[in-house]
Amino acid sequence: MNLRSFLVSLLWAPLLAVCVSAQRPVFAANAIEDTPSGTLYLRHSGQEPVTEALRLATRMQVQVTGNVARVHVQQEFSNAGEDWVEGLYVFPLSKDGAVDELVMRIGERTIRGEVQEKAKAQARYNDARAEGRRASIVEQERPNLFTSAVANIAPHTTATIEITYLETLPFRDGRYTLNLPLAITPRYTPGAPQDATAQMPAVTAALMNAALGTTATPEKVTAARQRVSIEIELEPGFALGEVSSLHHAIQTQSAPSGKRVLLHTDDAPADRDFELTWTQASAKEVAGAAFAERIGGETFALLMLSTPQQLDEAVPAREVTFIIDTSGSMQGPSIEQARAALSMGIDRLKQADRFNVIRFASDYSKLFSSPQPVTDKSRALASGFVAGLTANGGTEMRAPLETALSSPADPEILQQIIFITDGSVGNEAELIKLIHDRIGEKRLFTVGIGAAPNAYFLGEAAVAGRGSYTFIAERDQVGARMRDLFAKLERPALIDLKVQWPEAMSADLAAPLPTDLYSGDPIVVLARMPQIASGEVVLSGLVRGVKWTQRLPLTTVGDASGLSKLWARERIGALSRQMHFGGDGEPLKAAIIDLALKHHVVSEFTSLVAVDDEVVRPSGSPGHVEQAATSAPVGGAWATVGFAKTATAAEIWLCAGFACLALSLLLTYTRFRRPALQRPLA
Repeated sequence: MNLRSFLVSLLWAPLLAVCVSAQRPVFAANAIEDTPSGTLYLRHSGQEPVTEALRLATRMQVQVTGNVARVHVQQEFSNAGEDWVEGLYVFPLSKDGAVDELVMRIGERTIRGEVQEKAKAQARYNDARAEGRRASIVEQERPNLFTSAVANIAPHTTATIEITYLETLPFRDGRYTLNLPLAITPRYTPGAPQDATAQMPAVTAALMNAALGTTATPEKVTAARQRVSIEIELEPGFALGEVSSLHHAIQTQSAPSGKRVLLHTDDAPADRDFELTWTQASAKEVAGAAFAERIGGETFALLMLSTPQQLDEAVPAREVTFIIDTSGSMQGPSIEQARAALSMGIDRLKQADRFNVIRFASDYSKLFSSPQPVTDKSRALASGFVAGLTANGGTEMRAPLETALSSPADPEILQQIIFITDGSVGNEAELIKLIHDRIGEKRLFTVGIGAAPNAYFLGEAAVAGRGSYTFIAERDQVGARMRDLFAKLERPALIDLKVQWPEAMSADLAAPLPTDLYSGDPIVVLARMPQIASGEVVLSGLVRGVKWTQRLPLTTVGDASGLSKLWARERIGALSRQMHFGGDGEPLKAAIIDLALKHHVVSEFTSLVAVDDEVVRPSGSPGHVEQAATSAPVGGAWATVGFAKTATAAEIWLCAGFACLALSLLLTYTRFRRPALQRPLA
């Protein structure tokens, strides 16, 4: 072997090591769904991101009026380089938010977006990008995950993107809650296509496909934290009691109609979701309201009320199956919270109950072969099982869910499933459909764990399972949140819910009324009516055969309240569920597009696009690829620099890669030296 061959081997060996150890070394087209929040990917057409853009600031301004919040999310980024760039921004939003505004500001130019069908919006954006015009597009990747692309950012300029959305804030478990997503736990997709290898050399692609049974996007996170400032104008329409932030230090100031809430610092770490709660000063006040908005020739109504707190000492016998997520994304505080929640759930069981525990990661196992009666022995076995749970591996949810859902039905006992997880999966639709199709007479309750759980999946899984959901972000919240959950599990549900409108009006509900509502859960009804609404709305239902009734006066509000957009968003969500559950796709898709265009909201088939008329990028101007650093959710597997542990045994592959490197160098050195030792003398 000559010196040239030796050098080639030296170059190939590290590449081999990296290929074996990497999880997904390229930025694939669908990688955005697995990307942490707060990232501006700066790219040039046809290239992959390789370096970083400077993120300047994130600012969130929220106006809470009554039961509705309007949220403005503003992100500022700068292009500190000498080339023109294009940026891709990935960010989380509320799973129930109606995204209706996009504003792009670059220099002195301000461009406002309009909603168009997705394909048309993409074509318009692509044309503007190619022509050298400023443009931006916002697309829904999932109901709680959006992307924004920004074309033709000039050297040494700042791009500001502002997204605005509306959402309702129902009264739940005795309090109102505003949740602002700030981080995304990267998602694991079982059996995802190996599209990441499409642009690799054949040898490298084959190596990657052999090494990884499933794929997960490389989480481009750093130990450095992105920062955020938050300002909230809180005008609930009643005298405020306690106002508290569960995860961030805040300061409150008195305001004429409520309070002004600020983060204690202007640049707090954006490494966990922000959660603000408040209560009414008087517990005797009814936590319910009914509002109506007149738009054109139609009236849109919003009804909100908490279900009655039924006190029933005669708790029926139950069969409870606990499913606990022990995948890599649950490492750190999350698995501690999950173990504590599970232990508390088992301790709460009665002697008449029976139970089982299923843990899952890349595989799954059961504590018992079938649910067992609650005895001192079964509790002791469960305690040892729970104490030994650790977090590592993939997030294969389907098999444990199938196991829990396929247990034999028993009409003599209440069968409940408690699903404890961060929900960090990419195959939500598949799992939600599984729950919907197989739930039968069982009920499924979700417990979201961690700093940034997948609220969309957890909420939809609970809807499909005719249950309820609970979120636990901190270890010290386990007791209070699990007590809220037990209040639902141990008391009868409100069923046969009906709404009677004033003057015998007919109403077009955005979504069907829920079949089961549990103690402390909110009743939220959005409706469209042709008439002008006035008078009282009557809600009624049955709790274990006893009739329950609540009357709410209907209050007319201004046409800027956004009730029509909230109705449209809820209707779009209902139509999307029908599609995922096997409904006729094309008519449902057409209905979603029509609603989104009419009410100017983003959906899975429509996008917000903003295009400037001015051509700013000179022909032939150079461009290059950049990517901003992003931070991981606090306490999880991504909180330090390194590999995401939810997909593969990355550290093992890394060690294997370096072992290959060492072996390659040794063999190469031996082959290089041998000819010199064996060369015949002249």
